Amino acid sequence: MGPGWPCLGGERTAVTAEHKPPMMQGTIFHERWWLDAACNGYVEEATVKLSGRVVGRLPYLYQRRYGFRFIGLPPLTHVLGPLIDTGPGKPETRLRSCLSIVQGLLEQLPPADSFMHCCEMSPQMVLAFQQCGYLVKPQCNFRLPAGVGLPAVLEQMNFKTRGHIHRAEKDYAISRLSDPARFVHFYRRNMHRTGRTDRVALDRCAPLWEACQARDAGEIIAVHDDAGEPAAMAFIVWDRTSLYYLLATRAPGAASANAANLLVWTAIRRAYERGLAFDFDGVVHAGQMRFFLGFGAQLSSRLIITRSSPLYLAARFLRRRMASARARESEIFT
Repeated sequence: MGPGWPCLGGERTAVTAEHKPPMMQGTIFHERWWLDAACNGYVEEATVKLSGRVVGRLPYLYQRRYGFRFIGLPPLTHVLGPLIDTGPGKPETRLRSCLSIVQGLLEQLPPADSFMHCCEMSPQMVLAFQQCGYLVKPQCNFRLPAGVGLPAVLEQMNFKTRGHIHRAEKDYAISRLSDPARFVHFYRRNMHRTGRTDRVALDRCAPLWEACQARDAGEIIAVHDDAGEPAAMAFIVWDRTSLYYLLATRAPGAASANAANLLVWTAIRRAYERGLAFDFDGVVHAGQMRFFLGFGAQLSSRLIITRSSPLYLAARFLRRRMASARARESEIFT
């Protein structure tokens, strides 16, 4: 960031039970207890203070792998980003404060070869990160706002999606799981059956589920047949404004397609029973986008913020080239 943007005082700390600066409003993923459960008791955090008051927070996970240093999101935490309090004042004053606070947070980060974070869309955040030399791009997401009512949600749905839900309601039942190990087992079994290699931190499901249960902030819902055989499951979590469709899986095959629609509809109903917005929690591939579109949600955006060293970019390029070459070689000799 160029001259003329004063930087406020700050410090980098570990988020532990001994150090808990005042909490500013954010999502469930900014909560101390969530970060503790997601990172097995340890996550670092940069803070900026003004007159002894915390005006900026940026939790992050710092790791070393393959000789490189990474700053990223904690496991099963799909959106995070800075929390800032610019205080009152004119728009110009608040924007300058935002830029200064974000600069102060980023200057405290340890040296890293790769940085990746995701935060809610904000023009101020776009400018703040770009001014500090970070790359910012959008990530599509879908949301259903609170307060519109379930009949209105059904009216906006694609007629095929409504049909899938109605048929599934005849064939399946809904239940809440009392043991997260069943969800993890079902998820892994589905990955094995489909040959997927998703790097999902399933070992953090149980600690996060237990932390959510203690605070009435989440549950695991299952769609199953009359014999109790699961067809689809989802881990959903919520805060004071939104319910997030955090992690879901379904059995492979066309038979479970209707169950997947019923699973999302059940989660939407849970959100509206609590007076919350429903957040589909990000779109990562085209198939997911087509599936979510059927529920008539509003398109929204998040920000993906990255910065990488030239050495890391070169290593990643070579790794991808080698992986592509191995895949072509496998096709030739099979």
